[in-house]
Amino acid sequence: MEKIFQDAKDKYVTAVIVYGKTADSKIYVDADFSEQASIDVVKDAFEKGVLMVKVGDSEFRPVKVAGVKVTVIDVVSAAVSAIEFSAKALS
Repeated sequence: MEKIFQDAKDKYVTAVIVYGKTADSKIYVDADFSEQASIDVVKDAFEKGVLMVKVGDSEFRPVKVAGVKVTVIDVVSAAVSAIEFSAKALS
């Protein structure tokens, strides 16, 4: 069993928002898409249950983080689609 602990830096954090850009299928730390989010930050937030991906006016809770891919689910008119975004790999 692996335990994931909140750190002091996480005390009042209720969400970590990253921004998905559909044009390049990447996630960024800012709404201007100037800096790609790193996978270590994304994984940490996902494991603690606080990761949110904002795409346009919609906000999603990811259902999976695998490798450098973050997957969200969108439901439009009873059709379900999975959308994957890439984070920046660790150097």
